[in-house]
Amino acid sequence: MLNVQDFGAKGDNQTDDTQAIEAALDAAAGGEATLWFPTGTYLTHPLKVPSHVTLMGHSSWGYLDRDDKDPDFKGRTTLAALSGDANAFLDLDDIRGTRILGLTLDGRKQGEAMHGIYTRNRGNELHNMIEDCRIEHFTGSGIRFERAWVLGVRRSLIMFNGGHGIDLTSGYDGWIIDCQVSANGGYGLFARGQAPDDMSEEEKEALKFFGAASIKITANRIEWNKQGGIYFNGSNSMQITGCSLDHNFGPGVHLKNSVANTVSGNLIRSSGVDKQDDQCSQVLLEGCNGTSVTGNTLWGWYNRTEHDFTYPYPYFGIIAKNLSGCVIADNAMYHASSKEGVRDDGGHTGTIIKDNAYVKPNIEFDEDGGWKLLDDPVGT
Repeated sequence: MLNVQDFGAKGDNQTDDTQAIEAALDAAAGGEATLWFPTGTYLTHPLKVPSHVTLMGHSSWGYLDRDDKDPDFKGRTTLAALSGDANAFLDLDDIRGTRILGLTLDGRKQGEAMHGIYTRNRGNELHNMIEDCRIEHFTGSGIRFERAWVLGVRRSLIMFNGGHGIDLTSGYDGWIIDCQVSANGGYGLFARGQAPDDMSEEEKEALKFFGAASIKITANRIEWNKQGGIYFNGSNSMQITGCSLDHNFGPGVHLKNSVANTVSGNLIRSSGVDKQDDQCSQVLLEGCNGTSVTGNTLWGWYNRTEHDFTYPYPYFGIIAKNLSGCVIADNAMYHASSKEGVRDDGGHTGTIIKDNAYVKPNIEFDEDGGWKLLDDPVGT
């Protein structure tokens, strides 16, 4: 166990601690594998983190400082960015067996697209784990797993980042468990299905494929993300189970051109905020094969008041397009959507859509386009 302050780091929210932290990381990589950050705020430029070390703090973060009741809500141990001219604040490119535990990482909106944590496989399983961390205010994604083999995020808050909460593009074999992914500029969880237009042919070849695969997504709260809750394109063998997806500004779950995925036992409500057409839906499936959406609960919650709801969204509970060998069944859809429960656009082969219990909300519209829910057994 090495103490970063023994290498000269101050953690006083004033001193540039970069050189001291780098010296401590070098020492930890040399054989002493755990680097301890005592309580404080450590100002640092982006860091390259070595393999087989643990960065550990006593973050003990809360959520927000409501009514001045929790001034320590950001946690007790913070690493805060002094600059943003880097791919990531903590760079774990080709790094293996590293743990990041109990830290608050504050990007302070530095740079144009700096991720909080970046990790990438270049020929070997990584097995990097991020636990009990608060990751916020980065201009890129909170975490980017790019072609990462074996990954894990547990009990972490990933919030207020300009990109996605967690970008899993080309990552596989992993676990996202017991996390809160909230109010990010992109999706809560994201996997791109095709290369971006400006990517070089060399990089396309290096990444091999552009979805995500074999990742267990369990018991997370994914909310208020500006593009949607979960978007996986070109992905396979993903398990989305027991999550709460709430008030995302796009579909709660959107699967596209994906194979052999399960979406079960989730609570999905108030999706598609301020969107129109297909994006104003709770679940959107298009071009998927061998995917099951079963045993979920969908709710529109049309009487909530914390947002200026200009029209009754979501319009659609589940949208199904061009599916093969899929099952959409046994979902509870009370007041799930204002237009249709399941909108079946057809183009399917060998697909079962049945026994989804939909009750349409009784909504009254006035001449000015306003509306109100007439039957509200839940109350406010």
